[in-house]
Amino acid sequence: MKLTPQQIEQLYQFTRQHYVEWYDLQTELVDHLANSIEMQWQENPNISFEDALQLVSKRALAMQ
Repeated sequence: MKLTPQQIEQLYQFTRQHYVEWYDLQTELVDHLANSIEMQWQENPNISFEDALQLVSKRALAMQ
């Protein structure tokens, strides 16, 4: 499954809500989040976009 343009915009909003101000950094993070969400959908096609985003963002924070 691929993300919709609206979901991509939600990812940009997500990065801004987490105080990422620079567009080029936002774009890198959105790309990473989008790829991770699409991988989640391959493993579990029934997971919602919001749940997948929460899961991948928690994983990213745990890696820090």
